[in-house]
Amino acid sequence: MENMKKKIKVLIKPKCDTEIRNRFKEKFEEKCEFIFEDDETVDSITTAEAVIGEPEESELQKAENLRWVQLTWAGADKYTKMKTFPTGVTLTNASGAFGKIISEYVIGNIIALYRGFPACWKNKQEHRWIQNKSSDTIYGKNILILGTGDIGKNIAHRMKAFETHVTGIKRRLVSEDTEKLKDFDQVYDLTVLDEQLQHADIVIGCLPGTLETKGLLDYSRLTSMKKEAVLVNVGRGSLIPTDDLIRALQEGRLKGAVLDVFETEPLPSGSPLWEMDQVILTPHIAGPSFGGNTEVQDGIWNICMENLERYLNGEKLKNIVRLKKGY
Repeated sequence: MENMKKKIKVLIKPKCDTEIRNRFKEKFEEKCEFIFEDDETVDSITTAEAVIGEPEESELQKAENLRWVQLTWAGADKYTKMKTFPTGVTLTNASGAFGKIISEYVIGNIIALYRGFPACWKNKQEHRWIQNKSSDTIYGKNILILGTGDIGKNIAHRMKAFETHVTGIKRRLVSEDTEKLKDFDQVYDLTVLDEQLQHADIVIGCLPGTLETKGLLDYSRLTSMKKEAVLVNVGRGSLIPTDDLIRALQEGRLKGAVLDVFETEPLPSGSPLWEMDQVILTPHIAGPSFGGNTEVQDGIWNICMENLERYLNGEKLKNIVRLKKGY
């Protein structure tokens, strides 16, 4: 007589290719019954014990058996802001999959801004040979990184190759941070943000979206920065009030900005940011996931599979989102 536990139902919402499906089945089929994207019905969520992907709030309200949601995103503010996120359900994210590629985005766009490449791209379209000799370099700059998680750490690590001085700001500082944050020359909490902004040549935002970080870089703080400072935001658009940023840029209070995230997305077509030569903006693609980059995609699936193994073995999951804290 067989004495086997009932298989748990796992709903995998993102589209999986054959290789990923086979990996899930080969590793977990003895303990899991998988419902993949093309087999999903409106009722699939009602029987699932675990979901990999991003269910809507309306789906979560029907998820009677749900115990765990594994996001394929690093950001979790869609869920931390929900008033009805189900109690007793653990939420984990895919932090760790995006740091490398986002750090390349940050450095590449700072270089483009410093070397005037946007003007060169425009001149190329118009077949105009104009030599813009004005340029700057990352080397030796004071870098201020707001947020010392996976993305912040990856940016700090690569910035050290430019012999920069890297300062980190995190919401709260604890003694265990010293070894984890070895690529930062100093790390402070938010109480010294105003002082550090005044010394930075490049300010990079990669903080989560929380009540504490909303509107953190307002007009007063933006205008306290050096006039030759460059501002980068790859965290959450709520960090910087859009109208305050537009005003500061129009007044020449900053050298320029690299923006991948905005208070309102998509960015309205009438926003003055579209027309500003000193602004590089992209439509929230600094950290591409499925269909964007193979290495990132593999990293996401590896995190999902590692956490599924932990879940099945009753071990502590990685990347648990603290709903009350917002990240």
